[in-house]
Formats: sequence, structure tokens, C-alpha cells
Amino acid sequence: MSEFSELIKRFDKIRSYVRDFYVYGFKTREDFAVNNVSGRTYDNERRRIESWFQEYVDSVYDSDKRKSLALTIDSSQISINPLFAAWKSKSFTSNDIMLHFFLLDTMSDGIFRNADQATDAISERFHQLFESQTVRKKLVEYTDLGIFTSKKEGRTLLYGMEEMEEPMERAGQLLVTAASFFQGASPFGFVGSTILDHYETDNDLFRMKHDFLVHTLEDEILYPLLEAMKNHSLISVEYKGSKTGALLITEGAPLKILVSTQTGRRYLCLKNQNKRQYLTLRLDFIQSVRVLSKLPDYELYQKEFQEKVPYCWGASFGNSEKLENIRFTVEVDEKTEDYIINRLEREGRHGIVTRLEEGVYQFEGTFFDCNELLPWVKTFTGRILSFSCSNQLITQKFNRDMERMSRLYQEETNEA
Repeated sequence: MSEFSELIKRFDKIRSYVRDFYVYGFKTREDFAVNNVSGRTYDNERRRIESWFQEYVDSVYDSDKRKSLALTIDSSQISINPLFAAWKSKSFTSNDIMLHFFLLDTMSDGIFRNADQATDAISERFHQLFESQTVRKKLVEYTDLGIFTSKKEGRTLLYGMEEMEEPMERAGQLLVTAASFFQGASPFGFVGSTILDHYETDNDLFRMKHDFLVHTLEDEILYPLLEAMKNHSLISVEYKGSKTGALLITEGAPLKILVSTQTGRRYLCLKNQNKRQYLTLRLDFIQSVRVLSKLPDYELYQKEFQEKVPYCWGASFGNSEKLENIRFTVEVDEKTEDYIINRLEREGRHGIVTRLEEGVYQFEGTFFDCNELLPWVKTFTGRILSFSCSNQLITQKFNRDMERMSRLYQEETNEA
């Protein structure tokens, strides 16, 4: 029976647990059993979370004495995102840590070596024997990370390291200030947090009023997406269906990362290769990303996307081949309620606001998915005189919601 360890080999599993405890909160062992998660697995992940985020954990017991857990974090009261701790808990073997320092020390002389030569040099210097293939894998990994560089001499691939510098020490306090801001304001803020750890210091300069801490859990997904966009590559995405929760796979061209200013949710906009439609996938629903071959028509996809995106109200493209028209009128007291008119103009994206007569204003716009507008339109409830949409399903939905609300208020009035 394997013992519990605070360290993890893979980030994808713990990512979903931390998100559930932080975003949704107060989940019990039985809640995870619904998704065929064993009790032992749940207990191990819960212990890790309690260990990493001890001061932010709230737990309660229900009437059946079942323990539920939640992470309670006020972003305005913290200096460093505590969820970064999940990134700092990757497991390693004794060979991993020894080979890390042996390689850095051996290659710091600036001499380029192939994998066999590097293995022999480590053996001679430290009297430790490693498999040549193990050393080769580590050399390739560190080259990808930018720690080493490689060059070819004939058919032989050689690895080396440029003269080591200490830019952080030279930059001094300026770097600490930049890292303090970066760790809280940017994607991949974990990098800034690591720099502060290097200096054994903390962020005592900045506080973020609206800081979406959970974004760091998605950065492992964000990185290959940005890499694919930079290299104009096709990708394969495995994600959870929003309604069924089933795992689905699709291929397409990644075009844009969209971020909601209201919820903080991040979305991938993808041009699906098979259906030739646009998909928007929440990053927290994406399980894995594989970067495939380069896409010759990528720039054409980007151009088409830039032409279509102005007609999006939010992140949805609906039926990206067909636009929908929406129109509604509101009644306004022009002497005392000019803020209503200002809202229509300020919040209505590219919609057109027209004064039909005194105290009556019309909003009209063309979008791909008018269903996304309904929550905003409903904020004018009590003033709406008429509503229509070219998509009759949207019109029916709006009328049905208004009727249900009216019945609820009538029931409450009768009870009173």
C-alpha cells in the first residue's frame, strides 16, 4: 500500500481538486464518489491540500458527521497567491536531484560534450555512475528549458552551458519590485513567486483588488496553447463537456485566449477542423493539449477571426455562419434617469441606441449568439416595453422567463 506524499508527479489531477475546493467549496468524500473517485484517492488529495494551504482551509461537519472542505482566500489580503504552492510540490527521485547538481557543475566549464562524454565526466568527478540514456534525457530536457545549449559537429549532438551569470543579483531591488508585481498581475505568475523565493523575500508592495487566483491552476494548459498560436500550429484538445462532463476530443487552430472581465474565466477560441466552426472552451474544462503540425492557412484563420469577433457579445460564436438581430425598447424618465441611457450606450458593445420619442429608447444590435445578451437585457426589467430577436427561440425564452417571474411575484403577493 503506497504511503501518502505531499509531492506530486502530475499536476492535472490535483488541479481539479484544488479548483473544486476553492471555486465551489465544501465538498465531502461522497461528492467525489459520484465521479468514481475512490475514498483513498480523495483522502490523499485532501491531505495534500490541507498541507499546502493550511491557513486557508475551512472544514465543517454536517448532520451525518461527514467532513467537507473549502479554501477561503481573500485576494486583497494576501501578498502572494497561495495556490502557487501546488506548482512547488513536484516529486523527484534521489537520482534526479543528484544528476541536477552534477550536470550543472560539470557543464559550467563551458566545454561542449555529447551524452557519453558528460556521463564519463560525472563518473570521473563525482564517482557516481549513471546510465548514458538517463543523462541524455536530462541534457535534452535542460536544453528545452534554456539551461543548456546544443550544437552539431558532424552527426554528433553536443551540449554545453554558456558562462553562468547572476543577472538577478545585478538587477537587485529593481528585479524584486518587478517580480512582486508580475507574480500577482500576469499569467505564469509562479515565475515571479519563484524569483522572490530565490531572494528569500515577500511581496510587500502590491495588493490586487480583483485577483483571479485560480488562474494559476490553468497555466499548465495555457502555455502549450500560446506556444501553438506563436508557431501557427494545429492542436488536439481533450476537454470536459459542460453539460454531461464526458471527456471529448477535438482538433483545430487556436486563435485567441479570451478573458471575462466579469467572472475572470478564460476561454480558448478554436477553429474546429472537422466542422469548420468556432468553439470556445473554458480553460478550466480543458484536461490536456497536444501540439500537432504547423497549419499553412493559420494567418487566413486569424484574419477571418478578426472580422467575426466584433459580433460576439461574450465568448460564444453561436452559429458562426449566421448573425442574429436583437431589439428592445425601454421606458426612461429623462429628467432623473439619464444613467439608464448611459448604460445602454456604455455597456451595449457596438449596438445602436435610438431615441424613439420622449422617454422611450431603443437598443438594436447584431451578434452571433443573442442568448448571451439576455442576462444584460434582464437588468432593465420593469422598464422594457418590447423585445424581439430574429432567433425566435431567444424571443420565446425571454417571454417565458418574464412570465415565470411575473407568476412568482404574483404568488408572493397573494401569500402576503
